[in-house]
Amino acid sequence: MKQILIFTDLDGTLIDHDTYDFKEARPALNQLRSRSIPVIICSSKTRAEIEIYRRRMSICDPFIAENGGAIFIPHHTFNLQDVNFIEKGPYWVVELGVPYADLCTIWEEIKKENNFAMKGFSEMTAEEIVACTGLTLEEATLAAKRDYSEPFIFSDTPSQFRHLESLLRENGLRIIRGGRFHHMIGRNDKGKAVQILISIYSNTYPDKKICTAGLGDSANDIPMLRYVDMPIVIRKKTGEWERVQGIDSIVYSDKTGPRGWAEAIQAILF
Repeated sequence: MKQILIFTDLDGTLIDHDTYDFKEARPALNQLRSRSIPVIICSSKTRAEIEIYRRRMSICDPFIAENGGAIFIPHHTFNLQDVNFIEKGPYWVVELGVPYADLCTIWEEIKKENNFAMKGFSEMTAEEIVACTGLTLEEATLAAKRDYSEPFIFSDTPSQFRHLESLLRENGLRIIRGGRFHHMIGRNDKGKAVQILISIYSNTYPDKKICTAGLGDSANDIPMLRYVDMPIVIRKKTGEWERVQGIDSIVYSDKTGPRGWAEAIQAILF
């Protein structure tokens, strides 16, 4: 017996990069639900943001927030043997990222000492986040509720960016590039979280062969794509695809955003 798992990014993939709409993906989502195929959101968005989309999409499966900062597993019948987790509200949570308070402390110290031209979410008002993202004020407030990552805008020189990367490495941190922002995070990434969740599904369903697909459009999705059986890159609105090297049998969608997502899901199902 086979169990398919769908790991998916949100922005520019399952939802439109500009409008955040997913209506073109809804029929494919309904098909997956009718076949009991989990849709596991794996995003740079916060827990609070992802919960909104899970409700809108009628998804009840586990999810991965803040670029692999944590895995949120609803209190179902999952086997978490040999996995370290804590309980938060309705979830078992596998924490992989650096706590946000620690990230902010390091951010403030480095910025003060080096006068970098950059601005993080911790320094922005909700209105400023709205201006940068096109989110509603309510959605921007949820985007600011971070636990494991600091998105930021960098307006300095390339040499200063390399200097920033070096300073963060000295503190055990790093920078990854998302669709809109750079993100300061710990050693976590989407790939590590995907590996753990695949293992949890394998332990929970030992009589089934776990087959995985991953869909994303940006550089921060590449670690996720490396650990799935069917890696799929969704075309950007610019007409281009994220450059991905070192992954065999990768598939590139013809259409963009949620249309490309639905196209890829149809290819998986049929």
